[in-house]
Amino acid sequence: MERREPRVNKLFLTSYVNREGGEQKSPVLLGRTYDVSASGIGMEVYQEVAVGSVMELEIDLHESLLSIKGTVVHARPTGSGTFAIGIRFDEPQEQLNTV
Repeated sequence: MERREPRVNKLFLTSYVNREGGEQKSPVLLGRTYDVSASGIGMEVYQEVAVGSVMELEIDLHESLLSIKGTVVHARPTGSGTFAIGIRFDEPQEQLNTV
């Protein structure tokens, strides 16, 4: 799959709320990024998330918190009890290109 923007391998702790089908499916949960770009992130989470879910995220950038909304565009189990998901942001987050 070709990306519009290059992704950079970066580890950030992330809290998120899954709003699958418009309703909150879980309490606030934690995950971590494994790659980031201005248009989306790859994340490792500990609960299954459906493609199409709307995610409300807070990413800990070490010096500040970044609040973002996006949509899950792919999800797969990793085989180690975690899930790899890709999230496309609703709006570009240019500050992620500089972290």
